[in-house]
Amino acid sequence: MQEPEFHDLSDDSDYAAASQHQASGSIMRSDSIRSGVSEPSGSEIIFYKDNVTIHPKQYTSERISGRLRLIKHGSDLLLTWVPYKPSELDVDCLGRSDPEASDKDRNLYAIKTSLNDVRSVRRHTPPLGWQYIIVVLSSGLAYPPLYFYSGGIREFITTLKQHVFIVRSSEDPNVFLVNDFQDPLQKSLSSLQLPGLASFKSASFKNSTVSVVNSDSDQANGSVHKSSSSEHSLRPTNKNRQGDLSMQVLEKFSLVTRFARETTSSLFKENHGNQYQYDKYLEKHKSALHNEEGKHEEELTSQDSNSVASDVLEFDRLPLVWGKQRESPLSVEEWTSFLDNDGRVVDSKALRKRVFYGGVEPELRKEVWKFLLGFYEYHSTYAEREFLCYEKEHEYQTVKKQWQSISSTQAKRFTKFRERKGLIDKDVVRTDRSIPYYEGDENRNVVILRDILLTYSFYNFDLGYCQGMSDLLSPILHVMEDESSAFWCFVALMERLGPNFNRDQSGMHSQLLALSKLVELLDGPLHNYLKQADCLNYFFCFRWILIQFKREFDFDEIMRLWEVLWTHYLSEHFHLYMCVAILKRYRKKIIDERMDFDTLLKFINELSGRINLEQSLRDAEALCAIGGDNAAALIPPGTPPSLPIETDAGLYMLDDEIL
Repeated sequence: MQEPEFHDLSDDSDYAAASQHQASGSIMRSDSIRSGVSEPSGSEIIFYKDNVTIHPKQYTSERISGRLRLIKHGSDLLLTWVPYKPSELDVDCLGRSDPEASDKDRNLYAIKTSLNDVRSVRRHTPPLGWQYIIVVLSSGLAYPPLYFYSGGIREFITTLKQHVFIVRSSEDPNVFLVNDFQDPLQKSLSSLQLPGLASFKSASFKNSTVSVVNSDSDQANGSVHKSSSSEHSLRPTNKNRQGDLSMQVLEKFSLVTRFARETTSSLFKENHGNQYQYDKYLEKHKSALHNEEGKHEEELTSQDSNSVASDVLEFDRLPLVWGKQRESPLSVEEWTSFLDNDGRVVDSKALRKRVFYGGVEPELRKEVWKFLLGFYEYHSTYAEREFLCYEKEHEYQTVKKQWQSISSTQAKRFTKFRERKGLIDKDVVRTDRSIPYYEGDENRNVVILRDILLTYSFYNFDLGYCQGMSDLLSPILHVMEDESSAFWCFVALMERLGPNFNRDQSGMHSQLLALSKLVELLDGPLHNYLKQADCLNYFFCFRWILIQFKREFDFDEIMRLWEVLWTHYLSEHFHLYMCVAILKRYRKKIIDERMDFDTLLKFINELSGRINLEQSLRDAEALCAIGGDNAAALIPPGTPPSLPIETDAGLYMLDDEIL
């Protein structure tokens, strides 16, 4: 049975007051009957919505539906989402049931939290598909997206407005800040004004507050102002500048030291409202993981979990089951064998497996990368791809002309454009300039790199430009050697990695959280040590994840690594297993030298250019196989670089106006 649909008029205060007053009694009575869940005495259900759905693996064919409620208990307001019981049909708005969701999965995603612990609610209204919200906690964690298959988001926001203080974010009108008079992004930015920072190339780390920006001589000090003009530096922070907060926040996070760690340590503290109930789930499945490892290794001896030293000695006696030997790159002859007479890829999985284990010959990358990134469909023909390139070239030029047509007079009144253009101009002149393709003064390829980034900032104006995007584009342009093709491949990549640059840092937070859980599962001794050293926020891996190891390997190696990651063959989150593999490789050194957070951050940054890629790929493959489904279940749904959500053709989102 589905509740009658209400008109969403949350901005109409008269309607909201009247309708909520009249509906609250009937809602409370009907819900208590249908849910079968007893609420604390004195509580009142002020809002509920059926058919609110979570997608565990980001595909609409795999979903868990339930009932979302707001419960007033005394002066507190609780938000709960309870999945339907097996006896209740899990039916979507098209009348389709959900046979795949097990009881374990349903219970795993149950939500119950106080609005006092909520920092913001973000409303998403995609051009195709259903609307959904993301609830972000004060700790920085975020619940999985809640999809409203039957509409009702405006009504939900209406109810919140009546019971808690809500204000729109000045940076994003779709973000509603809860019980907060100041934009949390600005608050986060202010808390990360770090004193006395310098590059490790020009300092000897004489005290624990010195940190590393990046491996190519970026420098910053004080409140991140310019160093000498001869040095590569981070962009200056203008205290009057309000735009592109995401770029500023990411810059500050790349400068994390003890001070920043202390201000952000709450990110991974225990939270009674933890949406994924990781700890309980992890404890439940640890034995299964050990059984899987036992197929290849000796059984673990019971050890005192509080003793790091004994854990290390025991763990070191167990050799890792190495991944398969790397193969030679995919050749032109092999590539043609994957295509039929019309140019369709006959077996896309076999192709992705082949690339995963061997990579691609350099001369083939221009073609194969377009498939791996999703610019080309695997089932497309030669003729279809030729026509697609023709259309996309025209579309690219149309978007490019938008910013090219801005006159100097108009630019004076277009602050966002001036800021983004200035940031891009500063970044491109220091991106991979040691590579022959980009070296030298007045290099035409540097100009093209700038043009593509400016065009993308207009194509995806909400995301705009953030530091690090030039690093992601540079190898793509180098391979494609064509402006339009490079742009659309970059667009496809940003569909997966765009959340890395979100203003609320939700994409990075979810990956760092997932990394912490993977290390706990796959390398207990290292986890125990990092816990003792108060390093469980994993911000020392921030740069690895943000730009996909771009500054950890040389240019040729990063192209080999990326084409492996883009296959999504073993996991779309294989980069996280790479992080675990590298940390595991250096675990003994980390523990033996008793590294604290700042020493560990320095050590991780100094690994740049010294990591063995082939060895790391094999180790990551082994860890991925050992972890299996248990490890995959620890990665929150929607964690980047998840593939876009699939929707049924011809189905559009409900007409629920943007607030």
